Amino acid sequence: MKVYLAAPMAGVRSNLEINKKVYAFLVKLGHEVLTEHVVRDQLDVELGLSPKEIFERDVKLLNACDIVVADVSYPSLGVGFEIAYALLKGKKVIAYCSAERVEKTSALIRGISWPIFKFITYSSPVELLEKLKRVLTEEEAGNGR
Repeated sequence: MKVYLAAPMAGVRSNLEINKKVYAFLVKLGHEVLTEHVVRDQLDVELGLSPKEIFERDVKLLNACDIVVADVSYPSLGVGFEIAYALLKGKKVIAYCSAERVEKTSALIRGISWPIFKFITYSSPVELLEKLKRVLTEEEAGNGR
């Protein structure tokens, strides 16, 4: 599957190391991750991309993906936009959140009840990867709806 990995960029990047593990894990499972830039140490704007270029690239990648996998452990307007855009396009979304951050995560995101949306929590990187593998396997088998 073509995966759009979404994670906070401009705000808190406390989960960067976990997101790097998620990226590597998705690649190891054979998925094509379209958004390698979210796990780079340097931000796109630091590399000279304009906000318009970032928007146009990300919308193009969202349109091309099969599924969005999004880190929602820390607030991010960009990740919220990406989730909403994907859902409104009928794309499946898996949002993951550290168990210790659930109560600080948007109630709106936690409350999404659409069948194309999954919200998972985790207490360790190992647990996160196990849950992601299980949900992605269900999606590939066509049982995700």
